[in-house]
Amino acid sequence: MDREDFDRLCRRVYSEVRAGAPEYSDTFDLATAVLEVKPSDRDAAELAALSVDGVAANWPRMMELADAVLATACFELGLSEEPARMAGLDDAMRLVNRDLSATGLPGCRLRFMDFDPGLDENRFVETWDGEFGTGSGVPSRAGADPVSALVAVADDAQDAVAHTIWTAWPVCPAHRLGARARRYREAAVWWCSGDGGHVAAAVGHLPSLITAPGPERGR
Repeated sequence: MDREDFDRLCRRVYSEVRAGAPEYSDTFDLATAVLEVKPSDRDAAELAALSVDGVAANWPRMMELADAVLATACFELGLSEEPARMAGLDDAMRLVNRDLSATGLPGCRLRFMDFDPGLDENRFVETWDGEFGTGSGVPSRAGADPVSALVAVADDAQDAVAHTIWTAWPVCPAHRLGARARRYREAAVWWCSGDGGHVAAAVGHLPSLITAPGPERGR
């Protein structure tokens, strides 16, 4: 089983366990996949045995074992398995749109993209003009905490906006340099590199005087 298939299996078992209805075939596949790498894993061995038994009375123990196996599997949860992460990214998009509005630009939105199976759980910022952020978009893990979510969404939005207006956004009013989204002192900020680096504004709190430069605000 390759890594991509293993991650999908882990996410499937995770969802089944959270729903309180593990599928015996899935828990067995998970257990045997782990045992191939770690033959001495006692939790995986017991999970495999209970999965073969197929007795509903074993569900509480199976869910406990599945959680233990998943905890050491190092897989990436997707947005569909963690609705709270999706909500966190949506909240971040609203704050970034506040900055866009402050600079006289229309809002953006988050979209799932299906052009790359390896990124099927990622979301991408789409501008009012249909342009998308570059790179890997906004990975699901970014929604784990508000600061990470805000930095990731702001960064992808910045790329998407730049491809739409063909210039940097946002711009620091003091140095007229493009500011970048980053984490600073446990907050998401727009960071300007001028004079050794400084915070231009917190993401979501751009003053209206930090404008989108030039006449090319849209096409």
